[in-house]
Amino acid sequence: MEEPLEKWLESARQGDAEAKEEMLEALMTRLYPLCVKMAGNKYDAEDCLQKSLIRILDNLDNFHGKSSFFTWCYRITINICYDFLRSKSRCKEDLWDDTEREFPVHSTNTKQAAEEIEQAETMKKIRAALLRLPDAYRDTVILFEIDGYSVKEIAVMQEISQGTVKSRLSRGRSLLALELESSGIEIF
Repeated sequence: MEEPLEKWLESARQGDAEAKEEMLEALMTRLYPLCVKMAGNKYDAEDCLQKSLIRILDNLDNFHGKSSFFTWCYRITINICYDFLRSKSRCKEDLWDDTEREFPVHSTNTKQAAEEIEQAETMKKIRAALLRLPDAYRDTVILFEIDGYSVKEIAVMQEISQGTVKSRLSRGRSLLALELESSGIEIF
């Protein structure tokens, strides 16, 4: 899939509107799942995706080929999502409204509804704990544990050695465990 993106990139840089549209369609398909995972709901994901695509288009001339074009786009999207999550965590929204919007409760059974609310609150704490990790560890943990990339793929994306990826994974997991414990979430 990388080859068409690279071709569309060159044509888009030269002003080909059709190539730009094809490139954006391909990127939307591949980047939307990442935005949903990171933002937590489709509405915020769509906002993050739109901002990412705009930034990608505005900065096409800044892509110098040090990594693959998709890796560059992926990195931009991750940064946009992190910015969104940081700004969201600074907002003092009502916990109930936020939880209900992101994790709607569908149960009419009181016990099951309480479990769903508890699960939603746990997910919120996990996201907050991830945000508190240093960027290098957080990115590596998310790419491996959530997005399912291999150590080798992450090394290529982040332009670091596989040993560094493994080290960041180990340290990132340890830091995440500490963050979760301090948030009252039992890990094991």
